Amino acid sequence: MTDNLTFDSHERAEMQGTSPRLAVSGISKRYGVVQALDDVSFDVSAGQIHALVGENGSGKSTVVGIISGTVQPDAGVISIDGGAVTSRRTADSQRAGAITVFQDGSLIKDLSVAQNLYLGTDRAQRPAYRRIVAWATELLASHGIRIDPTMKAGDLAPGDRQLLEIIRAISREPKILILDEATSALDAQGVDTVLLLMRQVASRGTAVLFVTHRLSEVERVADTVTVLRDGRYQGTHDAPTTALQRLVELMAGTRVDMEFPERSDQSNGKVLLQAKDLAGPGFGPVDVELRAGEIVGIAGADGNGQLALLRGLASLGETHGHVRTGGTSIRSYRMAVERGVVLLGSDRKNESLFSALSVGDNIGIGVLGRLSSMGFMRLKRERSFIEDSIEEYRIRVGNPRQLPSELSGGNQQKVALSRVLAMDPRVVLIDEPTQGVDVRSRMDIYRLLRQVADKGHAVVVVSSDASELAGMCDRVLVMSRGRLTAELPGLGVTEEQIVGAFAIEHAADPGAVLDSADQVVVDGPADRPRRFAGIANRETMRVVALAALVVCLTVFAQAKTGSFTDPTNLYILSLVLFPIAAVSAAQYFVLLVGGIDVSVGAAMTLAVVLMSSWATAGSVATVLLAGAVVALVLGVVVGGVNTFLVERLRIVPVIATIATMGIVGGVCYMLRPTPSGAIAPALGDALMLTTVGPIPAALVVLGLLFVVVDVVLRNSGAGLRMRAVGLDSQYADRLGVPARRVRVACYLLCSALAGVGGVILAAQVGVGDPNVGSSFTLLSIAAPILGGAALQGGRGLLIGSLLGTVVLVISQNLVTLLALNDGVSLVLPGVLTLLALMSSSDGAVKLWLWRARPRGHGETG
Repeated sequence: MTDNLTFDSHERAEMQGTSPRLAVSGISKRYGVVQALDDVSFDVSAGQIHALVGENGSGKSTVVGIISGTVQPDAGVISIDGGAVTSRRTADSQRAGAITVFQDGSLIKDLSVAQNLYLGTDRAQRPAYRRIVAWATELLASHGIRIDPTMKAGDLAPGDRQLLEIIRAISREPKILILDEATSALDAQGVDTVLLLMRQVASRGTAVLFVTHRLSEVERVADTVTVLRDGRYQGTHDAPTTALQRLVELMAGTRVDMEFPERSDQSNGKVLLQAKDLAGPGFGPVDVELRAGEIVGIAGADGNGQLALLRGLASLGETHGHVRTGGTSIRSYRMAVERGVVLLGSDRKNESLFSALSVGDNIGIGVLGRLSSMGFMRLKRERSFIEDSIEEYRIRVGNPRQLPSELSGGNQQKVALSRVLAMDPRVVLIDEPTQGVDVRSRMDIYRLLRQVADKGHAVVVVSSDASELAGMCDRVLVMSRGRLTAELPGLGVTEEQIVGAFAIEHAADPGAVLDSADQVVVDGPADRPRRFAGIANRETMRVVALAALVVCLTVFAQAKTGSFTDPTNLYILSLVLFPIAAVSAAQYFVLLVGGIDVSVGAAMTLAVVLMSSWATAGSVATVLLAGAVVALVLGVVVGGVNTFLVERLRIVPVIATIATMGIVGGVCYMLRPTPSGAIAPALGDALMLTTVGPIPAALVVLGLLFVVVDVVLRNSGAGLRMRAVGLDSQYADRLGVPARRVRVACYLLCSALAGVGGVILAAQVGVGDPNVGSSFTLLSIAAPILGGAALQGGRGLLIGSLLGTVVLVISQNLVTLLALNDGVSLVLPGVLTLLALMSSSDGAVKLWLWRARPRGHGETG
């Protein structure tokens, strides 16, 4: 297949037009003291595969960000198909025809494969939402990819996630396809797949900008290559005729030694870690011994249990079997770290680095004991240690106080590696140590890992790059379908032998690989989990559980009092529930997009105060119209203040809405210093006197509206986009979802619905009271959380919020009926909310799924 990917440059030249499809002209960008780009220009023609290369920190990702609309340049012009792109939003760049596959991805892990594909597809190409599973199946199959579209995206192997992102981008038929390190997590077969897809896309006239550190791939697929160094343009060259060593020299500005460190036979070294019958989700049982002085590689087709084994050796996750070091059994990752076994994951954003801490803090956090005395940091010692680490690991950073997110991917990897190695571990477990790292940095990392091994430690490396394993490792363990199938000696082994060892075994799975110049089918191993307890299923389970809890509480209350279900008591409970249900719906929409609004109680109070001035007399129609006007005014004014503070001034939502709460509360006291101003009785007649059984008809209508809105949100693209913003706002924005607009709409809707709750409350109290809504804020948060909403966003149902409200009201009524202390009514909502937050955590769900899995013969848990 590799031969099929070496293309005829004359054939490609015939497809390339005279005018460039993408023109980058004089772009510059500065971050503080660092000049990331300085007057960079290059063109990409239609039908051309144009590689962009450079060392880490050379400015490649900044170029990608500017073209894609995620970064605002200081100077320069981007033209797509002859038209200048002046707007700097991702959606505008996509509308112009530039689609980007980002280095750190844009899949929203809590959504299914089909939902992720749907979000990233142009509106004109999307199917009806009810057909997304069938549509996604057809789309993936058309590119030779077999992945279950109902599977949770976060459960896919890293390589499958990258392939999915590329398929999603290609399906939009872009004018310009930008691939930022699109092959970094792929094995040899996956790389072939992507390079073949690039060829197919280019043959249809798409301009492809391929950002990579793997120069061998540039040699195989690119027509032209542009080199950056320190943010400056180093020229554009003909890829087929330019030697790789020359590209490396242009990237580095000097000659770079591209040899792996020397190895020695360590077969008789002391055993530092031993695993016996080790098994867990996706791998095992496995027996492994790690010896002092050796680097052990783990190879295999993507998703065959390599990473699961690595995490199992660190006692991370739900594993069983035995892992021993120094004669002691390790039962948790904390024990592993205490005994010198440390894991460095490839997910720098979520696992390897503390994103909220500075680069310097990340480097020193693992050795605080060495940098302090009597519990106090020795600042001079810490500063010296950080400076020495930056120099030793050649980390390109403007200032140690910078955040890791401000560095290039390769420099982030060096920071993570320095933190781990500073702890002087006995066993180092590393997943993809050079993913997204340039050639010179790769050699630095190989040298550092060999130094660690030569000091008498053991190093285990999982890598999708077989040439890396062949050149660096003393032993290579080959995995297929979760089992160790071969062990190859490091000295003398070749890349072809490693790939052959797992490819032959993996091909034993029928349909695993289709070797064709036109189509490559990538399928996971037979034992890859396909069970996905989706968000929708979990929300349904929560609603059913809450409904059962309401029934149990009702039965208990009736048994204790004998009068709980009397119509009069149910009517009184409904009146209490009515305004809380409305304001919990208001809070629900903000929670759905990952925000929070603690000004809702003050907004309800202001609605009551305004109604005491604007609805003092008149018919039902008149007072209801006044109520609608009040809700609209509050939505625009209070919601507008909140959105200005949160979205424009970037103030944390809870702080911003506390400020709004204070302002609105002050306005209430200015308008009504004391309770006064009678509200028209017609409002109470309309909202409370007409009943369905013992329940006010207006409350029944509200409940039905909740159900209708839930159905719409769960079965429409609009609802999916709202959830996507809550689950991962940055990735949603990359997919073309206008995240800021969605959040603004939800804050405005929240204040408007809080106004509706205030109108309902006004009907009950009948007078303008400046304190009447203060107790509703906590209840407005507790009810949707009980109903399945999450502070992280993206979860929950409106009907769940209503049931949560019912649970709170019944619980508080029980406090009165059972003559309990009044303080219990204040404690209860907080306790129930905490329990709801704990029970809805992803960790609890994953643990339940693991324990509920089908088990093989002889397996115990």
